[in-house]
Amino acid sequence: MELELTRVDYINVGLTGPNCLQLLPPIGSTGGTSGYKQQQKVAIGDQEGVLQVFSMKKDELQMHFKTLPSERIASVKLGGQSGSVADKIFTASENKVRGFNKKGKLFLAFETNLTETIRSMCVNGSDLLVCGNHVYNHYRDCKEIGSYLCGDVIVDVAALCPNNTSRLITVLACSGRVLRVLEHSRVRQTLELDSVPTVLYVPKGIGNRLLCGFSDGSVLLFHLNLQVTEVKREVLVSDQLLKGGSDRGDGCSSAVTCLITYDLAGDGKEELIVGYRDGTLRVFTMHSDEYQFDMECTQIYSESFNESISSVQGGCVGATNYTEIVVCTYSGRVFGLTTQCISKCLSDSGHFADRATPVIVGQPIDPSAKLQRIKTEIYELEQTIAKERERYQLSTQALSTGLSAIPMLPVNDAFMLSKSDATYLLSLEIPTPIEHVLLQCDAPLSLLDVEKNSAVVSFSECDKLSGNSLLASYRCQLNTNRIDLMFRTIEGQTGTLQVYITPNLQPKCCQLKRYHIKPLSLHAIIHNATDTMLARPMNTLTLKGTFSQAEVHNWMINSIPELPEKLHDSGKVRHTFQHVFIGTLLVCEYGKGEASFRSDNISTISILKDFITKEATKKRIKLEISTSINESTIPSLIKLIEPKIMHYNRLTKDCQMAQALVDLDIRDESEFKMLSKEYQKLIRNQQFIDEEFRKQPTVLNRIYGILTDLYIDKFKFKGVNVKAKLPLLIDLLENYSYDELVRFYTAEKAEEGANKD
Repeated sequence: MELELTRVDYINVGLTGPNCLQLLPPIGSTGGTSGYKQQQKVAIGDQEGVLQVFSMKKDELQMHFKTLPSERIASVKLGGQSGSVADKIFTASENKVRGFNKKGKLFLAFETNLTETIRSMCVNGSDLLVCGNHVYNHYRDCKEIGSYLCGDVIVDVAALCPNNTSRLITVLACSGRVLRVLEHSRVRQTLELDSVPTVLYVPKGIGNRLLCGFSDGSVLLFHLNLQVTEVKREVLVSDQLLKGGSDRGDGCSSAVTCLITYDLAGDGKEELIVGYRDGTLRVFTMHSDEYQFDMECTQIYSESFNESISSVQGGCVGATNYTEIVVCTYSGRVFGLTTQCISKCLSDSGHFADRATPVIVGQPIDPSAKLQRIKTEIYELEQTIAKERERYQLSTQALSTGLSAIPMLPVNDAFMLSKSDATYLLSLEIPTPIEHVLLQCDAPLSLLDVEKNSAVVSFSECDKLSGNSLLASYRCQLNTNRIDLMFRTIEGQTGTLQVYITPNLQPKCCQLKRYHIKPLSLHAIIHNATDTMLARPMNTLTLKGTFSQAEVHNWMINSIPELPEKLHDSGKVRHTFQHVFIGTLLVCEYGKGEASFRSDNISTISILKDFITKEATKKRIKLEISTSINESTIPSLIKLIEPKIMHYNRLTKDCQMAQALVDLDIRDESEFKMLSKEYQKLIRNQQFIDEEFRKQPTVLNRIYGILTDLYIDKFKFKGVNVKAKLPLLIDLLENYSYDELVRFYTAEKAEEGANKD
């Protein structure tokens, strides 16, 4: 079943962030199903600090109230007394929380004792939960009753009431790939995750179930039961479900920015509505009204709106008796996707009527009145623009005391490592059209094609003297507000990626963003390392010296992604990381004056040793360094990467052979049957082989690079230079044989003919 929705535009506001949009309950609603399809008011807060509430009446927007600009609004939530309708509007700005009733009267102006800016907020009856980057505070009736300091960044907060009791359970989504379950501001459980959480949502009326969206586009359902240690979890949306339906064309989705559940059809079964950073909105049926496990999710709607989605809500805004999805984008566009059947009506002059105005089929309208209203609005806008232009010209005259300055351009960016294909995705979005984007990096990067990108890329030559390894520019098409860039890094090559974003504005200006490329850029933290994985043979690097625990933790933050910024405790810290491309492990244990690193990849140990030595030398910290190289780690690493070598070797040869067979120009069926079954299969699958090879043109070279670095690093610890033998290694890789490759790496006289350093 496919869901048919029609877009209806409502209003444009300032730039918005997550959790900025709410729908007030219908008038007379008691919290049940009464008033389910009555028109509702929309409350929205933007980054200019303006909160406004509007509704639609007879196809016209009615503004109920609008506050003056103030501090940036980070969150908008609804609340009310326990057991009553949640019709009070709460906003969070800096460290303040304000409350408004539905008529716009300010009844609460509460200044919290947070030293950080509020990033997320939750209101549950008389309980107020606010979070900064690392601090969580719990207030009841504006009195603090608990707080918690988190080591990594808090992304979102949610509150649950198990079994609909007065017991309050708080869940914090943290960037360290964990959910922390708190009660009385103490951690009761820590749920380890495979990806970074981005948003939390508690379905209404369900006291112990929680939905969580992730940076890889997946959505999980958690069934929390504090009586047992194990928490049930069910994958509702995954990459496998999105394959074939993704607008990016590679079966992967961008990060989830918002999600809700809402009964669009009115059949008692709620649909799952998910908004993504790349501007895609998807609707799934869950085939269950009790949120049971083993649910089958089916996608029934997908549409891309070309700019990231900040918030979504389900309700009734445009017309009575018609449900819709209300969407707010980053640039401040608020529109509805309604189930109402809407048609475009032609006026007498042959032009379409206003697209933003819903028109029911067969409903009589007055096109001339609509046209006159639109002309009046355009005239008023032109007059406003003329006045502002005149005021600007006066302020820039020589005798004026005013200054002509370009305001700071806000950039909505995300820099993420994709575990599925070991690439980095950089998303850039600004409120005005982008003219071009310039990339400069002093570390070697491989830029990849992104199917949705319409920008034209140009490369400039780089020489070693300039210190540049990458110079590239993207020239964007007209009215492009966001762009996705994808690239691969090489471990051991560290540097800074500088991105210059030039908007299509006058006078010309540019915004600079910097992103650090870390030495172990392809390692991601894992929580579920099994005993079998940790039982692999390991190489060891041990450090001893006068460094503090904070100092070595700072070294780790600068060398590996996804580490928490702050330490959880003062005892010995242990983290486990996995190489997202080849699957090798890195186990780090460190405390004051001592640190130990174990890995089944010699190159990882070599990179870490070089980086830490360099950092310690800068601060004149003396280190005692000892390494233990285990020869048996080499065969196990080759066995780990063997499936990739064989697959891409075969793919390369199949692509070459398929192209040769196509060049034969076989047109007759009898000629086709004369070929072997293997060649017939290659001709049939030629298009699929070409597509796969085109998507991964450099993967084989990447594998060869990892194995050649492994060979160099092994003998580097012995003080031997073996670069002269690399051509022989490449020949062995192209004609892969496990036994011969292991023999080459572990030969006792492998250093014969090599040049000593």
